[in-house]
Amino acid sequence: MGQDARMLINQSKIILSFYLCLLSVASVSQEKGVLEVLVSGAKPNHGQVILSIFNSEDNYLNTPVVGMIEKVNASGKVTFHLPGLSTGDYAISAFYDEDENGELNTGFLGIPTELVGFSNNVKGSFGPPSFNQVKIEFTDNKKISINLNSANE
Repeated sequence: MGQDARMLINQSKIILSFYLCLLSVASVSQEKGVLEVLVSGAKPNHGQVILSIFNSEDNYLNTPVVGMIEKVNASGKVTFHLPGLSTGDYAISAFYDEDENGELNTGFLGIPTELVGFSNNVKGSFGPPSFNQVKIEFTDNKKISINLNSANE
């Protein structure tokens, strides 16, 4: 085999490797979009809402991948805008931090004394709802609403 043929084969291997790398990078990267979450049910112009987003059953209600705090508006609502969120399944929880202490206040047996809400507006029964009950599929831009409720309802 001549030197020109070997050089052509090596160039072909380099080009093929380059395209394979591009394909693997494209398959690993995930689409991103904007999630908008409207939380309602708080007292107008009073307190704040703390929103937490979880991406697996393992970190659900323990370690959020996103956490945000917003003041309640004159309608008793808060709108959260989450740009750049990767596609996937997410569970969202929100609570009305009425006293703005940054914590979910609880009473007897750890039952929340502040209003809480979850994606899909699922209510817990003898504890918070499960990740599977709460999870939403996020594939592109999406708007969801969460209604705050008493844990005793």
